[in-house]
Amino acid sequence: MEKGTFFYSVVKDKCPRCNEGDLFVEKSWFTIKNIAAMPDRCGVCGQDYKVEDGFFLGATYVSYALSLIVTLPLLAVLYFGFKLDFMWMLPLFILLLLILMPPIVRLSRSIWFNFFVHYDPEWKKYAAKYLDVEETIN
Repeated sequence: MEKGTFFYSVVKDKCPRCNEGDLFVEKSWFTIKNIAAMPDRCGVCGQDYKVEDGFFLGATYVSYALSLIVTLPLLAVLYFGFKLDFMWMLPLFILLLLILMPPIVRLSRSIWFNFFVHYDPEWKKYAAKYLDVEETIN
């Protein structure tokens, strides 16, 4: 995975603008406390993570799609392959989605943010005004 790509930023939880700063406060994908806590700005390039109120509400659509990507193939295998009844599968899916909730929430926020903020190879030229530095970063 090459730095500067959409997938690098999403999978590594890095700032989409510089691909260096951390996107979330907690490093682990399976944390319940502070599941989606993000700093106000990137510590490296100064990208504002608080774009506007309700910005990450759109990530719920991405989260829904990720949940379907996980459950639909499993549903097909269990129903057509093992002939399991839907009422037996329901508790399995609830448990699976509860276990996968933290990574799905973080992944969906990262994907959503990367749709709107793109990698800028010349971010160092503009970082100074965001980080309250007198001159540009070398």
